[in-house]
Amino acid sequence: MSKQIDEAKNYIESENFSEALKLARKRHGKDDIESYLSILDLLIEADYLPALEEKGMYYQYYDPSHDNGDYGEKYFDKYLEKQPRSINALCDKAMSRFNKGHVDEALGLINKAQEKYKSYSKIEKPRISKRELDMSRIELLIQSKRYDDALKDLIKYENQFGSDQKSDLYMGQMLQKNGKNREALEYLDKSLEEEATLLAFNSRGDAYYELKEYDLALKDYEKCLNYESQITDDLELKTNFNYKSAFCCVKLGNENEAVKFLNKTINMLNEHGRLPKDLEAIYQKCSFEKEKLLKAGDVEDKEFKKTRFLSTKTALIILVIILILYVILKMIGYG
Repeated sequence: MSKQIDEAKNYIESENFSEALKLARKRHGKDDIESYLSILDLLIEADYLPALEEKGMYYQYYDPSHDNGDYGEKYFDKYLEKQPRSINALCDKAMSRFNKGHVDEALGLINKAQEKYKSYSKIEKPRISKRELDMSRIELLIQSKRYDDALKDLIKYENQFGSDQKSDLYMGQMLQKNGKNREALEYLDKSLEEEATLLAFNSRGDAYYELKEYDLALKDYEKCLNYESQITDDLELKTNFNYKSAFCCVKLGNENEAVKFLNKTINMLNEHGRLPKDLEAIYQKCSFEKEKLLKAGDVEDKEFKKTRFLSTKTALIILVIILILYVILKMIGYG
């Protein structure tokens, strides 16, 4: 048993739980995970609630396997059994559900946290502010593609707290998703003045695209391409600015550049095998457009030209050589 665990036991016996928790966190900071978890278990046995959340947070964020994909949820559940009005634990559990792919359930937990915020348990002050909680709900609405509800919440958020870089970006995105493209531009311009982000360029490109201002849309999509290497897990986003770049080029009369983007999008989607319906529709749209452009003439498919085909004469010569070799091998006893 380590010296630190003995020290933690002494703190717990004298009911100095906060010092034992500090000691545990120091062990975590020194990558002594075994001692860290052991001290937390001692605190949990002593019914010290913050240790339950601490252990859940470890599996939520730090453990490589996230406790076999549980993301600390069982610890947040135990916490909520003892303190059902805990805003912190409700938000923690919402994150666990989100990480497991249950966005609607996560949203339900955030809704519950919002309802309880005004009368939260006096034992525990929420770690998250009301402003942050409202923004968490907005982000979950966006994740679940409930764009009209997200827009309504953003309007309430702006009326209550004013605007900031994040709310300007989301407001621009949601206005665009709801077909209010001209209004969206005002927010996206403001967001980009505060910080140049891929999401803002993509959404502003979409707004210009829907307004048929294809030259401006293409400029924004080209800026997205500068960030493309940073996208690791959002195929939908990457597909969006690539395939729309292709169709901007078509509208602007640059068919050769369009084919380049169409090839890139088709190849990118091919690499992912079975696609969801929306991406499958984009794949088909790109394939049909490429075929149409090639049939119309005057378009070079440079990628296709890289593939070299043998002439008929060369192919016949190779075939004869193979047959001769086959006969020789037969004569000397092979085959």
